[in-house]
Amino acid sequence: MGFTFSSIPKLLKDSAALGSAILAIIATFMQVAGFSIDNIICNQKWWSRLLIILATYAFLVVFFVIILRLAVQNGFTTKIRGISVTIKQGDIFTADGWKVIPFNEYFDTTVDDVIISSTTLNGIFINEYIDDINKLQEAIITANESYTSFKKYEKGNRSAYPLGRIITYGNYMLLAFTHFNEQNVAHITKPEYEKCLLTMWKEIRRTYANKPIYLPLLGSGITSFDDIPEKSNLDLLKCMICTLRASGENINQPITILLTKEVMHELNIYEVKGVI
Repeated sequence: MGFTFSSIPKLLKDSAALGSAILAIIATFMQVAGFSIDNIICNQKWWSRLLIILATYAFLVVFFVIILRLAVQNGFTTKIRGISVTIKQGDIFTADGWKVIPFNEYFDTTVDDVIISSTTLNGIFINEYIDDINKLQEAIITANESYTSFKKYEKGNRSAYPLGRIITYGNYMLLAFTHFNEQNVAHITKPEYEKCLLTMWKEIRRTYANKPIYLPLLGSGITSFDDIPEKSNLDLLKCMICTLRASGENINQPITILLTKEVMHELNIYEVKGVI
């Protein structure tokens, strides 16, 4: 692939633009003040003066690369249709607000490293934050169906829920996020992922009761995408934001997408800010 302007990292392009702007301001100020570089260093050849200007420009670019990178190293906040959306590293279980936990379409609760892996968000939630599994199962079975358009239905001999359906439990929003096949694989397609997210934003608006909402990067774990051989965390994050923008749902509380330390390091968070 050949070099193109668009292949230059946004951080470098923005730093170069800021460096050029500052250099232009300095030049204008010196011209107005009747001041030139010869007043600082006398008897220099033209190429020496050029080197001084280039060195100053390089210093400014490096300076802004450092400043801009530091500005987003812990995440950033933006506005999506007036909704405050923050993307940062964090542990969803310590968040103060609704915590969205993905389940499969049956809301299975068996953590045995076959149906649910103990290392997934779903498994950690059940193993470490649920005192009474029977109470959780009862809450799922008896969840009120009156106020949602996404009602449970029979699939085989089991009750399944449309992807995107939310059942609340304590401070948690339990999300029907993936299909679950005979090989015990949680899976979804890209179109279903987008539709699930659109439904999820609608369900969040129905249930959030004016409290802040915290979500993980949905799909970044062991979920298998049937039609994507290699999923991209950046694409998943962009899809979550794009579906929120497209949903048209009005949510009057901040939404925070919490990334793991590994994902935070993998993503160039400054580039992420530029494409959202």
